[in-house]
Amino acid sequence: MSHQTFKKLLQRYLHGSCTTEEKRIVERWYDLLPDEERQSLGQDDYEAIEERLWEKVSSATALSRRKYPAKRITHFWSAAAAILVLPFLLFLFIKSERSIKHVYNESLDTLRVDLPDGSIVKLLGGSHVSYSSDFSPRKISLQGSALFDVTTDKLNPFRVTHGFMTTEVLGTEFLIRDNDDTNESEVIVYSGKVQVEQTCRDVSLTKRLFTSSAKPVQLNTNEKAIFHKRREVLEATIVEQPKPVISDRALFEHVRYRAVNLAMLASKLSKMYALDIQVDATHSQTTFTGNLDNLGLFEQLDMICAVTSTRYVVQNRKISIL
Repeated sequence: MSHQTFKKLLQRYLHGSCTTEEKRIVERWYDLLPDEERQSLGQDDYEAIEERLWEKVSSATALSRRKYPAKRITHFWSAAAAILVLPFLLFLFIKSERSIKHVYNESLDTLRVDLPDGSIVKLLGGSHVSYSSDFSPRKISLQGSALFDVTTDKLNPFRVTHGFMTTEVLGTEFLIRDNDDTNESEVIVYSGKVQVEQTCRDVSLTKRLFTSSAKPVQLNTNEKAIFHKRREVLEATIVEQPKPVISDRALFEHVRYRAVNLAMLASKLSKMYALDIQVDATHSQTTFTGNLDNLGLFEQLDMICAVTSTRYVVQNRKISIL
């Protein structure tokens, strides 16, 4: 049985176009997997071992044909037999060559977890992470909330699976937070860039492998992604309290303004916070006079708009002064 035949059977199952017998076989194959392996396996894990697993399956079926040359069965039942053999090989292979490490934080304090690649996870109370002991590929599963400080490796992205989201980075600092009160999950970027995508709702191995997800969301510093669990919607916006991202002290020292052009002030704030802040053309000649010392970004915007009789809106991660 070829890889292509195997994948086509699973795809027919996912699309609801397979026969009753085919559906029963695929579901029987999946039910044979231990619960622990169902949760820890993802697409990267499967791709890494698929070739060697199929070598074992192919050699087993080849041996069977040599031993019993006169015995013939249909193509479908050959495929079914291979599918039923596969989970046992998968289980034995993973147990022998890959071990999953689990870390639980049952306290109220933050627990530091040092990963094999040098990355650091600060695991919040009541949270849990799991990853392969060799951490290859760089993939970790999170339940709960944690702050990640990821070691840069341009050739090996760092992936975090969290509920219905997958976050991918090359090297950055970000927070994944689960909010039970609002039934939302958030990915907040403090530095660098990350990519967040919504994974399929069903966590079964087959659907995680072959179901297409929505278009990924690219996040930069001071941006966040929110996944609304009830509506199953992933959206991006600006964090509640943006932090300055540059170390140019001159920009921070000159915070008392006298008749400064509004567009120039918006440009300065854009550089300080790495955000898109624009002024409507109708206020190109409007000026601001005031003191913005010791104020956060949105507090500054509140004061600027109050003084200049304008208003600002946040839409699609862009701040517009109208």
